[in-house]
Amino acid sequence: MTRTLEGNIIRNRQFEIVLYLLKVKKATHKELADTFEVSIKTIQRDIDKLSMMGIPVTCKQGNQGGIYIEESYKLSKSFLTNEDLLTITFALSMYDSISTKKHKDRVMKKLALISPELVHLFESDADDYLVVDLVEEKIDMTESIYEKINHGLDEETFLTIEVNEQQMMVAPISYVLRPEGLYLYGFAKEYVLIKISTIMQAEITDMEFERNFIPYKNNKEIILK
Repeated sequence: MTRTLEGNIIRNRQFEIVLYLLKVKKATHKELADTFEVSIKTIQRDIDKLSMMGIPVTCKQGNQGGIYIEESYKLSKSFLTNEDLLTITFALSMYDSISTKKHKDRVMKKLALISPELVHLFESDADDYLVVDLVEEKIDMTESIYEKINHGLDEETFLTIEVNEQQMMVAPISYVLRPEGLYLYGFAKEYVLIKISTIMQAEITDMEFERNFIPYKNNKEIILK
């Protein structure tokens, strides 16, 4: 996530939707849902959130309709500061250092729409000055369990997971990267921190939840499952 100049929190996918619309000019709900691998309902929720934040996103019906952002909108002036760009660049470098699935190049090309010179400079700094050595083996975020966790995070739906031959229903809140590996922070009657390598199976449910949980950073005193 990042924070706009107005102080609103925007999720990474919502930020990428803005960049995508600025690039392609216009898209349908289905196109965005397919591109970002989420449901049309989630895309509509993202569009509503962007509109509430003051970003001029317009939806029109009909053959010539679609979702677009007013051409007069300038992302660099109202959305991200230089410090934000630097933070995003370093975060992408960190992600690529622990994951088998690379996102940095794709996102950096989109960020270049804002400031090509600064993005190139920040990318060089990140490569030269940042080395992440947290996990012995890189994490494959394309594995089935991660895909289902990501679905639960995006769609705000409960998951049924199997850990140590026991099943539990958990509301996924966030990933937590610790020196000993990657964990899932969630709520299952109580707050839990589950090492993802111990999850044998994960299944998506149609039960939704509202994201009003205590963030991990404010709730570290929990039982390791």
